[in-house]
Amino acid sequence: MYYPIMIELDHKKVVVFGGGRVAYRKCKAILKCGAKVSIISKEFIEDFYLLEKKYSDFCILIKDKYQQEYIHDCYLVVAATSSNQTNQEISQCCKQRKILCNVVNSLEKCDYIVPSMVRRGDLLISVSTSGKSPFLSQKIKKELEKKYPQEYEEYLNFLGQIRNKVLQTNKTQEEKRKILKEILNFSLEELKEWM
Repeated sequence: MYYPIMIELDHKKVVVFGGGRVAYRKCKAILKCGAKVSIISKEFIEDFYLLEKKYSDFCILIKDKYQQEYIHDCYLVVAATSSNQTNQEISQCCKQRKILCNVVNSLEKCDYIVPSMVRRGDLLISVSTSGKSPFLSQKIKKELEKKYPQEYEEYLNFLGQIRNKVLQTNKTQEEKRKILKEILNFSLEELKEWM
């Protein structure tokens, strides 16, 4: 059974093995979290070169096959090669070194799985079927994207600012809680006026 957590990846060393479409999607998401990513593969789809250019300080492409030395000192690993045997070797090496590994084609070999996510700034909503139906996760994600549009990023920022102000007042804990619950019924425009 999976335990949902959010991991801070800022400036952490992550290694991704694989140069195809799935590895690319994983890399793109990991790089957005500020990780330093080494991607190892004999070949890369063209999108990887654009990713390397965009995240030049955080992304390095290494044209090579899997070797254990690449895993040394890393925080997280993704095994996304086209070879089940190679992915299994990567998983075993990570287990020996107590490094969390996601094996994209084998749920049983994974130490962690990545849920579908809707991100609106600091608002992060994730959906998982524990690997049973990724398509259902995607369907629910699309429904959530409609329910929580991009404006929620700004909305959450205002809620955070108001929370900080309320917490600094001399009101009782109960009064503060009441205010913070009440403002959740405000629209974005009403929050701006409240500020």
